[in-house]
Amino acid sequence: MDTLFAGVSFFAFMNRFYGRIFAAALAAAALSPARADGRARAEAAVRESVLRLAAGDVLGAEAQAKAAVDAAPNDPRALQQLALAADAALDFTTAESAASRGLDAGGPPVALLCLRSQARVGRGDAAGALGDARRALGVDPGSGRAFLRRAVAEEALGRPRAETLADYERAAQLDADFGPEYDAARARLAPRRRRAGGAAGAAAALIAAAAAGLAWRRRRARAASVATARARPVLPGSGRLSAEQAESALALAAASAPGAEETRALAESLYERLTGRPAFEPERAGVDRDLGRFAPPSSVASGLPEGIDAFFARALHPEPERRFRTGAELAGAFRSLVRPAVD
Repeated sequence: MDTLFAGVSFFAFMNRFYGRIFAAALAAAALSPARADGRARAEAAVRESVLRLAAGDVLGAEAQAKAAVDAAPNDPRALQQLALAADAALDFTTAESAASRGLDAGGPPVALLCLRSQARVGRGDAAGALGDARRALGVDPGSGRAFLRRAVAEEALGRPRAETLADYERAAQLDADFGPEYDAARARLAPRRRRAGGAAGAAAALIAAAAAGLAWRRRRARAASVATARARPVLPGSGRLSAEQAESALALAAASAPGAEETRALAESLYERLTGRPAFEPERAGVDRDLGRFAPPSSVASGLPEGIDAFFARALHPEPERRFRTGAELAGAFRSLVRPAVD
């Protein structure tokens, strides 16, 4: 009898065991099409984000990257693209979060650590940025981008100039694309040489330098005013424009801004035509322009497109590598605000 009872219990147990396996298999089979569809939608959104970012439509690129992550929340490629697009849109919190999630999901560690380092510098967390750059170098000691991220973090932390400049130089040696960053850092960080001499010689040198500096500033101001009058790209016409009118005018003027400086000038013209006031007041324009200090346009005028403050935060950024590179990029990004893509 005991043997019979044991046999019945065993068969009942096996029946439940295989029943659970069968149920799990059915559930997995039901989820497979949904997962495949999510991956397909994520891949399509990532491709669209890459294309929009290349065209200068940074806000559209970020929106598409977010759609990719929504479709496949743990896809490393989608998370990496979101970190890249969000950083380009100056959305540093989203960029940092996406890079962290991408690392947890098994994405490429060096690329994601560099992206998170860049985002942390943008948020003001230079110590965290330095930690990420060091981790990236631990994974790949030959990464030029990791050296660049370490140099930027060191500069933000006020580390010794020679140490920081050496990292900028190493980045340029490993990747020629970082040559401009090294040149700019050398101009900022290279120690200034001092002339030896007595007190009288020093005083005479100071007086001569002051006189030469005053003359140079006057010549520079005259040259700058002439150059600005002749070559400063502006939107055609005069008076305030609606966002739609400005979008059309900007498309026509984009070709007049082939570089970052002309593009910033064109962005200043766009700001003035949208708000009715200059971005940088004439009496302190030079200082405010160098600091990137201006009133958010949404605080000056009403009826502007959503995201306009983030757009001008990039368009008028004091660092050239943070701004739009060409008038075409500027026009593409503004178009995405005025005519947002429909998902």
